[in-house]
Amino acid sequence: MNTIVILALDGMMDSGLAIILDTFRTAQAFQARGGKAGVVKLRVAAYGKTVTTGGGMRLAADLTFGQVAAQRPDWVVVPGLGLVSEEGIAGRLAQADAKAALALLRSLPASTQVAAACSSVFLLAETGLLADRHVTMTWWLAHHFRARYPEVRLDETRMLVRDARYLTCGSAFAQLDLALAVTAETMGQNVAHLCSRYLLIDQRPSQARYMIQSHVRQSDPTVAAAERWIDARLDEPISVSGLAAALAVSPKTLARRIEAASGVSPVKFIQRRRLLKASHLIESTGLSIEAVAAKVGYQDATALRKLIKREFGTTPVALRHQ
Repeated sequence: MNTIVILALDGMMDSGLAIILDTFRTAQAFQARGGKAGVVKLRVAAYGKTVTTGGGMRLAADLTFGQVAAQRPDWVVVPGLGLVSEEGIAGRLAQADAKAALALLRSLPASTQVAAACSSVFLLAETGLLADRHVTMTWWLAHHFRARYPEVRLDETRMLVRDARYLTCGSAFAQLDLALAVTAETMGQNVAHLCSRYLLIDQRPSQARYMIQSHVRQSDPTVAAAERWIDARLDEPISVSGLAAALAVSPKTLARRIEAASGVSPVKFIQRRRLLKASHLIESTGLSIEAVAAKVGYQDATALRKLIKREFGTTPVALRHQ
């Protein structure tokens, strides 16, 4: 029997907890229908006897954090913490239930798989267990995460990242993807596929196209200035040396600051700005793909199509009709 424990902290996202519970319970129902009831045990653990969501709903927990170890869980899943600003992160991690959760996560045996969703990746990173690991998380807090945990390899464009026993996912409803991944590992790929069909969950391998350009701001003023300079010249050839000269810094300094803030090279950073603009134009205008390519600096529309497929996991036509 597989045991999944959901680690629920006060103030967590209502939708995150509901998504994870609904997906797992749907999967359990499919297993029961196939004569495999009870193969997976699902438990909700809280700091006390109850947990209160960000929306004020109260849920009676099956067990406390202190009782989790006795369950010998195969998976511990942490829904999104509901953090909406970088200013509140340090304070939230210092609260009693978060400290208890940190201690629990650090004490788990190496055989236990750990999944963290959205802003709860901050909690997992705070344990120190993610050093040199690849993760993803909510994209609009990525710059703060990267500054706080420079030892963690973050790629906020991805929807789901697995590295050894750690599984992380992106913003809010990426928790669907996380729940399906855990379902596939504990109850089988067929059950996960049925859940996705019944719950109308589409495959979304990337967060990148959901990013809002005006919200992707970095704490480094040089990087913010680089964004503005690039965005004003997307239809022109842009070189790293030209960008560095315009910002009055050396190419080496520019590369160091961009990589520290975004986790990518200057070349990739420029490409990302082009793709974000391209996806916005595809979704919000009737321009042809050729016209969009020209507006973001690609003379060849085929190159843009290939980049969208590689980075977003979809096609321009699918982007336009979603």
